[in-house]
Parts: sequence; C-alpha cells; structure tokens
Amino acid sequence: MPREVIKIMVSSTVYGFEKDLRVLCATIESYKSAEYEYKVLNSHIGTVYVAPGVSNTEACLRAVDECHFFLGIILPRYGSGITHQEFARAIVQDKPRGFLSHYSVRYARELLAQYMYTDIKGRVKNPDFEFKKTPVFEDARIIDMYNEAIQDGKPMDQRRWAHEFGHFDGDEMKFIKTEFEDINRLKADLDELARLKAIQP
Repeated sequence: MPREVIKIMVSSTVYGFEKDLRVLCATIESYKSAEYEYKVLNSHIGTVYVAPGVSNTEACLRAVDECHFFLGIILPRYGSGITHQEFARAIVQDKPRGFLSHYSVRYARELLAQYMYTDIKGRVKNPDFEFKKTPVFEDARIIDMYNEAIQDGKPMDQRRWAHEFGHFDGDEMKFIKTEFEDINRLKADLDELARLKAIQP
C-alpha cells in the first residue's frame, strides 16, 4: 500500500544557502515510515508547481496553501521578498510551522533596535529610521520577518521559537533531525492540532 504523503514547504530562501538547502530538503525526504513519507515543496529544488500563467510569487504562495507544515528560513539576505510573503501567508493561515534563523539576524536585531524603534519594548517604529544595505546584512525587513516568525509582542503562550543556526557548519541539521526524523510522531501531532482547531469556537 502506498505511503501517505506529508507535504513540507521549505521557504524560498536561496542566496548563499544553495548547497545547504539541497542537503536540508533531501534529508527531510529521506525520513519515512511504513505509513508515511515526506514531499518537500521548495522553489530552488524545483518541487513547487508553477501553473501556466501564474507568477513565481503566486506559485510559492499556493505551495504554502498546499503544505501540511511550513518551514521558514531566515538569512541575512532579503532577496525579492517572496520568502517574507510566504511567512505572512503561513502565519495568517496559522499553518503548523517552524523556523530556522541565522545567528546574525538576532545580533542585528539587538544592535539595530535602538535605531529602529522610538520605544524598544513596545516595538514602536522610528519613522526616521533608514537602513543602507551592507555586505553582511541586506535589509532591515529581515528583522520584521524574524519578529513576525516568533510572534514578537504576543503573550508568551503564543510566542514561537526560531532555532538559531550558522555557528558551525551544518548545525541546522540537528533541528531538522529532531523535527522530522520521527515521521509518525509529527503526523500524530499534526492530526491532533487539526482536531483541536476543528472544535474551536
């Protein structure tokens, strides 16, 4: 009997992470059980369907709609902004999700907070703040992505975790193994989450 497919959307982060991204996606797809297997949806590896007449951005957003679990990756490069739109779509839909964040993003977030906000604790944006692209950090909107991912400003019981990586080569793979290796456990958790959402008023 064919295995049931669990679709994992890996965000469209690419630049400077191409090799790692391929390894990450292949590792997720290597985990199987007698009942289940993963299919990774990711634009870089060519597994996001682009329907005729549909833009790349819309194809990626449709992949977010289609997936069972969204994995967002935050790097110090903003790119075209498609990844940010994917994050927003997954959050609005309250998709089951997890996040990996390069350690430099947290550092930049802490360093720039005094300039980005007139009230750091309340995250009140400074209208006069301007950020110029640098070789090590591309765009202040990356910090917005991070804050959205962790649900910054929400009550603690609604906050999310963005697992930090980049200190050592391949350290993101421990998170991948922990999250996805036991496919039966993840499927049971996804089913339970769907059940709870269905009975919410």
